[in-house]
Amino acid sequence: MILFETSSSAFEILWDIALALFIIRIAFVYFLLSFTSGAIVVYFRLAEIMPLHHLTQPQSELTTLSIWLLAVTLWARYTIVAYQVPRVGGFRLAIGALATVFMLCAELVGGVVLYEKGYMAWIWKSDSLAAGLGVGSLCLYAVLPWLLMKVEQETDEMGETYHGHQNKPIAAAVPTVAVTEKSQQNGKKHI
Repeated sequence: MILFETSSSAFEILWDIALALFIIRIAFVYFLLSFTSGAIVVYFRLAEIMPLHHLTQPQSELTTLSIWLLAVTLWARYTIVAYQVPRVGGFRLAIGALATVFMLCAELVGGVVLYEKGYMAWIWKSDSLAAGLGVGSLCLYAVLPWLLMKVEQETDEMGETYHGHQNKPIAAAVPTVAVTEKSQQNGKKHI
């Protein structure tokens, strides 16, 4: 009988684990889509935009930042819709924060490995305006799923009922189940 006495806490723990895996999976998909589109934007910036327009590194970063932010906004919306994330601020902030942790890890690994001189030279050679906008864009990236919740409209399930029983009391909206009450409603006497 100990199993039945502790089963509610076991179910709560399993529910918390499932919820954590749900958030981790969605955050990783959001990160993966955003990182892939960011890598594509950076490739075209280095291969096409910088050589053709004779831009320096900070100027080209500022040029492509708007394209990246637009792509990230579209991926955030796609992720929210595809996984049917509820309109709960905590879920959406957790998804954005975890995706930002994934993004920061990828940025740091990419910056240190690709720069080949260590992280100190990579940090000190960065332009302060581009670095500040990069930090700002990562903060926006973290809260974007939550901000989309503020832009979305309320659905029928949240705002009002959609079955036509808005103004009825519960007794009138829910059909009677007991046999004696049914026969009284129909005008028959129950034997």
